Amino acid sequence: MATTAPTNDQPANAKSVDSSLWWDSFTVLLTELEHLSFSSSSFPPSMVKKFKDNHQWFLGTVSLFKPPSKKSREALDSRQVNVGSHQLIVKPELKDAALKISSALFLDEVQSYIIVKRSMECKNLAVDPVVHEPLHLVMLQYYLERQCLLKCTRQILMHALYIGDGSEEGQALKEEAQKLISDGLESRLLSVLQDLLSSSYPEHMDVDLYTLWAEETLIEDNLVLDNLFLAYYESFCTCNGQQWKRLCLLYEGMISGSYNLGKLAISAEAMHSIYHAKIQLLLILVESLDLENLLQMIHDQIPFRQGIIAFSVMDIQEIDAIISGLDAFETKEAGPLILTWAVFLCLVSSLPEKQEYDILMEIDHVGYVRQAFEAASLNYFLEILQSTVLKDADGPIAGYRSILRTFISSFIASYEINLQLEDNNLKLILEILGKIYRGEESLCSQFWDRDSFIDGPIRCLLCNLEGEFPFRTIELVRLLSALGEGTWPAECVYTFLDKSVGLSTLFEISSGSVVDRVSRIVETHLPLSVPGLEGFLIPIGTRGHVLKMIDGNTALVRWEYTQSGVLVLLLRLAQKMYLDGTEEVLVTLDLLGRLVTFSMAVCYALMDTGNSLYDEATQMNGNLPKVNVVEIICSLVKNLSPNCDGAVMMSMGVNILAKMLKCSPSHLTTVALKANIFDVALRTNPFSAGSDGLSSGSWLLSGRLAKMLLIDCEHNDGCCPLTLSVLDFTMQLVETGVQNDVALALVTFSIQYVLVNHEYWKYKVKHVRWNVTLKVLEVIKKCILSIRYNQKLGEVVRAILLSDSSVHSAIFRIVCTTTQTLEKLYISRHYELVEIEGLQLAICSVLDILSSMLSDLLKGPLPSVPVFHQAVLSSSTKPLPVFTAVISLISCFRNPTIQVGAARVLSKLFVVADYSQPYVFGNACFGLNDIEIVDFRSSIIRILLEQYQLNEDLIVAMFQMLTSAADYQPAFLVAVIDVGDNARIQTSDANGFTQPNESSKQASFFDALLQYVGRSDDLIKSNPSILLNMLNFLKSLWQGGAQFANILELLKSSEKFWKQLSSILLVGNMQAKPSEILTDVEALSTAYKYQCQSDVLQIMAYEIFLQKKLLYTELLAKHTPGSSIDTMRADGAVKTKDGGLMENFSTWCKSSELGHLIKSYASCQYDNITYLHAKIAGGLFSLHVIGKLRSGDTGSLSVSLIEKIGILSKKLSDLAAFSELVTQYSQRGYSDGKELYGLILSDLYYHLQGELEGRKIDHGLFKELSQYLVESNFLHTYLHKYDGDLSAQAKDVYLFDLVRLRADLGLELWDFSEWRDSKAVAETMLLYLQDVNSMVLLAKSKLFALNSLISTLSVYNEDSTEKKATIGGKIPEQLISPFVDHICQCLHATIESLAPVPDAREDILDFVAAQVELLLHLIRSINKKLPLPSCVAVLKASGSGLKILSDLWPSVADGRGKKTLLLMLLLSSVELCFINSDSVGVTEMEAVEASAEASNASLGLLPILCKCIEPADHCVISLTTVDLILKGFFTPATWFPIIQKHLQLKHIVHKLQDKNSLASVPIILKFLLTLARVREGAKMLLNSDFFASLRELFAELSDVRPFLVIQSETPLSNSTDKVEKPQHVWGLGLAVVTAVIHSLGGSSSCADIVDYVMAYFFAEKSYLISYHLNAPYFPSDANSKRTSFSHKTQTTLSALKETEHTLMLICVLAKHRESWIKAMKEMDSQLRERSIRLLAFISRGNQRLGESPSRVVPLLCHPTLKDEFEWYKKPSLFNSRNGWFALSPLGCGLDPRFSTLSSRANPLVTKDQAIDNMAPQTYFSDITAIQMYRITFLLLKFLCLQAEGAANRAEEVGFVDIAHFPELPMPDILHGLQDQGIAIVYELCEANKLKQVQSEMQGVCILLLQITEMALYLEFCVSQICGIRPVLGRVEDFSKELKLLMRGSEGHVFLKESVKSLKQIISFVYPGLLETEGFL
Repeated sequence: MATTAPTNDQPANAKSVDSSLWWDSFTVLLTELEHLSFSSSSFPPSMVKKFKDNHQWFLGTVSLFKPPSKKSREALDSRQVNVGSHQLIVKPELKDAALKISSALFLDEVQSYIIVKRSMECKNLAVDPVVHEPLHLVMLQYYLERQCLLKCTRQILMHALYIGDGSEEGQALKEEAQKLISDGLESRLLSVLQDLLSSSYPEHMDVDLYTLWAEETLIEDNLVLDNLFLAYYESFCTCNGQQWKRLCLLYEGMISGSYNLGKLAISAEAMHSIYHAKIQLLLILVESLDLENLLQMIHDQIPFRQGIIAFSVMDIQEIDAIISGLDAFETKEAGPLILTWAVFLCLVSSLPEKQEYDILMEIDHVGYVRQAFEAASLNYFLEILQSTVLKDADGPIAGYRSILRTFISSFIASYEINLQLEDNNLKLILEILGKIYRGEESLCSQFWDRDSFIDGPIRCLLCNLEGEFPFRTIELVRLLSALGEGTWPAECVYTFLDKSVGLSTLFEISSGSVVDRVSRIVETHLPLSVPGLEGFLIPIGTRGHVLKMIDGNTALVRWEYTQSGVLVLLLRLAQKMYLDGTEEVLVTLDLLGRLVTFSMAVCYALMDTGNSLYDEATQMNGNLPKVNVVEIICSLVKNLSPNCDGAVMMSMGVNILAKMLKCSPSHLTTVALKANIFDVALRTNPFSAGSDGLSSGSWLLSGRLAKMLLIDCEHNDGCCPLTLSVLDFTMQLVETGVQNDVALALVTFSIQYVLVNHEYWKYKVKHVRWNVTLKVLEVIKKCILSIRYNQKLGEVVRAILLSDSSVHSAIFRIVCTTTQTLEKLYISRHYELVEIEGLQLAICSVLDILSSMLSDLLKGPLPSVPVFHQAVLSSSTKPLPVFTAVISLISCFRNPTIQVGAARVLSKLFVVADYSQPYVFGNACFGLNDIEIVDFRSSIIRILLEQYQLNEDLIVAMFQMLTSAADYQPAFLVAVIDVGDNARIQTSDANGFTQPNESSKQASFFDALLQYVGRSDDLIKSNPSILLNMLNFLKSLWQGGAQFANILELLKSSEKFWKQLSSILLVGNMQAKPSEILTDVEALSTAYKYQCQSDVLQIMAYEIFLQKKLLYTELLAKHTPGSSIDTMRADGAVKTKDGGLMENFSTWCKSSELGHLIKSYASCQYDNITYLHAKIAGGLFSLHVIGKLRSGDTGSLSVSLIEKIGILSKKLSDLAAFSELVTQYSQRGYSDGKELYGLILSDLYYHLQGELEGRKIDHGLFKELSQYLVESNFLHTYLHKYDGDLSAQAKDVYLFDLVRLRADLGLELWDFSEWRDSKAVAETMLLYLQDVNSMVLLAKSKLFALNSLISTLSVYNEDSTEKKATIGGKIPEQLISPFVDHICQCLHATIESLAPVPDAREDILDFVAAQVELLLHLIRSINKKLPLPSCVAVLKASGSGLKILSDLWPSVADGRGKKTLLLMLLLSSVELCFINSDSVGVTEMEAVEASAEASNASLGLLPILCKCIEPADHCVISLTTVDLILKGFFTPATWFPIIQKHLQLKHIVHKLQDKNSLASVPIILKFLLTLARVREGAKMLLNSDFFASLRELFAELSDVRPFLVIQSETPLSNSTDKVEKPQHVWGLGLAVVTAVIHSLGGSSSCADIVDYVMAYFFAEKSYLISYHLNAPYFPSDANSKRTSFSHKTQTTLSALKETEHTLMLICVLAKHRESWIKAMKEMDSQLRERSIRLLAFISRGNQRLGESPSRVVPLLCHPTLKDEFEWYKKPSLFNSRNGWFALSPLGCGLDPRFSTLSSRANPLVTKDQAIDNMAPQTYFSDITAIQMYRITFLLLKFLCLQAEGAANRAEEVGFVDIAHFPELPMPDILHGLQDQGIAIVYELCEANKLKQVQSEMQGVCILLLQITEMALYLEFCVSQICGIRPVLGRVEDFSKELKLLMRGSEGHVFLKESVKSLKQIISFVYPGLLETEGFL
């Protein structure tokens, strides 16, 4: 468009010209009009405004392009020209060109300037290398504007015809058309036409420009005449006498050469336009005579004066004077007008009361007719119809033919037409009628409409012809063939012929045969043969009517013998093909071909002719032969001679067979295979082959077919009909699923012969080649689609397409072209438009084929790289590399379909190239140079910017191509996008999205992409498919990460990028209706929306993850010396790099929108009942079809489907239940023993129908049969992977291929056959399957969105140990509980939907898994603070799911993985119920009710959990859950009976011996420990060979050094050791043994067990016992530095527990004194010594925090397990500054070797292991200290038992045997333990004096007092045995400590009993101390 200057800055010398000189480009308006459908009455308001604004231009048309003027010339001398409201800035270079153009075109200078400027701005033409001269360019643009203006007027008139009482805009257009007519458009057009015809070419014009001027001028002539024709033909205006005379004179001038037409005929195109103009004007003249109105007046008997005739008598006279001056002999074009005028005069003279106009009667119209006939003027009408003028015209072709039809009908009505064979005029008229009606359905429909009076004369002619049938067959059949265009006309033709009332034959009349001479009735006295129907006789006594005498006594008689004309015609065809009846055979085949093409009802009727008519006719005449149409056609095709006529007949016959193949595939393929119509050469007889018709030998077509094809192409007129027919037949065979030799041979022939060779054939019409090309490519596409369903054929096709290089070359010669080459074809005069269009269509087809073939390559592994694979990727492919061609075709804006195909192929090429690196081009840009890359980028940008609203498929394909490039060719994508070129100054619009700067030449890729992001709110509602593919591309960019770092930064630099993406998540009302009532489009749109949200969530997850990785890198850099500057920069980057994502996402997570999203996603879309109903409907349908097939009626079912049903029927009948039913029915006498099979099928059908309606089948046998049908794989063969444009994760979506199923059913044909009553059954099945498809699409999309939400929340949740700088956050805890409740409801509903269906779809289980995963995530994120009611809800939901899934698991793939998730959720819910049993926020009653509910639910789950324990992968988690339930909720009396009944304990115990289950051993032992604590449970263990299994377990672990309690740092095992052995096995095993012994107590079996255990552990495993009692070395200050390296000790909390379990067993065993003494003679002393040394080590820990008696850590115990690290993060609970609570923090930090980044890494352990006394206390250090004291307690208990035993023995013998008294600790050891216990208890009591002491702290205090008590007891023993008295200083110290203890324990009731017991032993050790201190 021209540049418009700002109105507020007018130059001083600006000049104004007439506003009428300005026009808006009509090319744009025409494009808009052409995109509007004529059936649409709605027009955009902007277009209506354009109509009104351009009214004067539409009215004046090209006359408003003014001649040069002085004013305009002077205006261009100024800097600015004002044209009305438009301003032009005059540029000198354009001004000079405009003046040249003005002179050359004789055009106004200002208008010339506008044309020049617009031409230069036209990008396509400006860069066209073919157009060099600016003058040529501007002339093209100028004439394009003129022609578009005329076409706009034509479009307005045509649109006005179709507008009813619709919208206001439509009425406005109609009013515009009417206003144009009322304002004189007719006269203006006539004036313009006369000016054009009179115009002379400009002087001094070059030859090329003159040719262009001439051709364009003639095109304008044609367009003007088009508008005039519409105005008259559609009755916009009436042509009066004056206008007709004007038109007539114009026509006379055109044909006589008075105008300049002769001078313009300088090229073929010009001559064609001249001929077209003459015909147009002639037809306008004929139409303007209004012959139709005259026929109506004659029909209604209306006289001339009363009729509506536009001509007066005077007009008629004047016109006649003009016509009389024409000479048909001198100018042949005058003859048709003369003949038409004669018909007009004849009709006028036939009007009633004609005597009133004698003057008209005096005109000799007969003379005109004679002159016209002598000049063969009728032939001119035939020439018109035979020429390509009407075919190529843009105008209403039906209107042109309608005019000719009216003329011929009027001519027949005006003059008698004699039905004599020698009358050539009759033949000519029939030929004209055939040309008129053939191809025009509307005219044929009018003909068969009895109310159409116009066709009345022609109908009379047809009836006359029918009267002479079959004597005169050819003429009748040829006319009927033309009249059968369209469905209803074809049926009318068939009915007309089928209901023929007689037969006409020649008959020798004798005197005895005449019945009535007046009425000319005769009768035959002998059987009369009918020529052409050998064997067919007319019976004796048949009467007939003499039609005419032929010669002498020979007459043509119409016999009153009713017989179907169709049958007669078929019989004649069957006999004529063996005789010399070529012409009749041709016309008959043509008629049959057209009938079966247009009407399937007729096709079925023809195929049934031999059956339905046979019986009726047989009753009348026994000698009527039977007719089989298919056999007749097959025999004809088989026996044709290889000549021209044979080729034509073969094409017709094969075409008929192809159409009939749709009606009855099974029947026709059987007959065709038997007839072997294509001469398939076989080594073996195909009829003896298997059921599929495939022979075991090879197959090959003979050369006859190829020869026939060449004859048909080179010698016959037309468009290679034989080739097209054979290819059509081949396609139909492929579609029907035929896998016989004929199909394989034809497919191979089509691909390897026709495709490869057809381009070298000699065509009479060049563009016909492309018809063949398109058809053979269509065959290939059908074959590729059939690969999935047709295994045999698929293998052959796949092998050919992938390996035949000649096929590849043929394909590449079509597609390997460039856009520039295509553009040159449009300018070249050597190529017609139809050829170019054919080439483009072929390119589109080849692109589709390449896309399919490349997709096939990616579906599975290939044994080797195919030839096709190499050729596609090769840089040497001719004529140019495929990749280069496809890249170029992306720029073919003239044909968007090519662009779509090229983009799709390119997407596949990226993938294939990635998989085939050795064959790709040498660089990342696939051999493209810089210019090609720039062009490719520009094309992408232009498509994205311009095609948004015009071509959805192109936009989708483009984004898919970009996504493929991002996934598989990132380097290429980066080169194409060219970030450096896009990193320029940008401005932002109101929405915050970057827009190109005004100084930029064009928009960048990012501008285009961000526009789609900015439109996301609209796109997700109006066009979610485009949005989804755009988001898929963005997701691929984020997945690429570092590869696209710069691209991502540019995208995120947009201020509102994240906000706009986040808005997609806010879309509400995603699914307004249930899936079962959604249409296909609505379901797919909703699925797209869910996928869009899924992509957005994934993009956010990737971004959050990238930001966390960046943060981690920066934190690592902070700990690297010298990185402070970089770190500061990084810190700054952290704040801005996410572009506001975290702020938006955090706000979103805290709002109600997250809840809405969770509620939307969490509800399962799957409905198993819908799927079950679909299967039942499928079974019902298959059963119904089985019954139909048994009757022999295969209908339109495909061969492959019939085979599937046949197999199903065979299997069904072979079932035992079916045989039993047959026996029962026979015994009961049903059907008298006949048709039992059908009766059973009928009963089974109604049983299934009842089940579909909701009634259950009670009968066992029928239930079994129905179950088999429902579970059969009949429908599963139609499941296919969804190949739509959902995201990559949707590739595992399987849908029913309803298109293929409908094709196999041939459902649209059922209305025409006996299957019409069965259609409801099939439609019901299809509806159910469609419901399943919609459900699956929605549910899968929702599932993907749910999984994406889980991923995003998981990444978002804050999990960093650093609190200072972190990326992420958490959902507020108050929101989680409602989320959990809702998800539990959804999970429960989903699980309930599984229950009624025995074989649930895996999709539903996937959704269950996602729901469970979301629940797990929410539960984990709330830190176990979930309210108890919510915990119970989770428990119930997970338990319910576990029950259902346990029943379904054996039949569900990957059921174990989903079951594991449910078990994890169940475990978490049980833990939560246990932890939150006293939760805050609920009343006590609610808590009690919830706890009871949880207990009951848990109890009911025990049997299921016991069953889940059996699979190895569920054993651990199931045992853990059971163990937790048993410990947390019930007493043993409640749960033990259930465990005893359902638990396979032996199976669990035997797992201890399984070497592959070592990881589960600790869990198993923990569960066995719980069981062993119950007496009956201990007995179960004994009966399950527990001790034997434990023994083998320990033996298996004996080859690996156990995890030591205390071990040196030197032998520390590598933490990366791949062999992971359980660390708790020893201790847990001992604990179970201990519990068993303890539970059995004094039973008889206990002693044996004790003996066994002692013998095993203290004999065979004594080294382990000793090992776990080893005490570390406690360094002293003096030698600490010297020994720090060699004696530093290290352990783990797990190892300390192992020691505890060892001591527990020792204590339990020590109670069995007799067994102990007997078994421990040699080890008793060693155990005591080790125990004392360990006590001594622990006793040395008596120090206070802050004191520094040692510079070395006595014991290192780093956290190693997950829970331990969590404990390490928690602060200390005790905060004690005494004993091991003070010591343990020194060694309980993180291991410095594995905690380089931890803020809690122990900085105190230096090279010499010096410590800092300010080591932090943690909960982990508390646990470690407590564990040390638990070990102390057990050590003291063991020693006390030893001392007690010695004391009892001394009491028994009466003296103390000092020599055999057990070793006891020294007093100072015991004093240290006493001091620690008392100090810690006092400290804790004092610290909690004013508050309640926590239960855990209470337990520790009691434990320490017990330790103190036992230490005092042992001290008393030592003092008594050794006679040692307490040192005075010790008494004082103890007295002080006791005072503190007593003071601290005051007020703490929980210590009362412990203090009381302590006082008792104190009274013995320190007599009198309590009295002295007043503690008694």
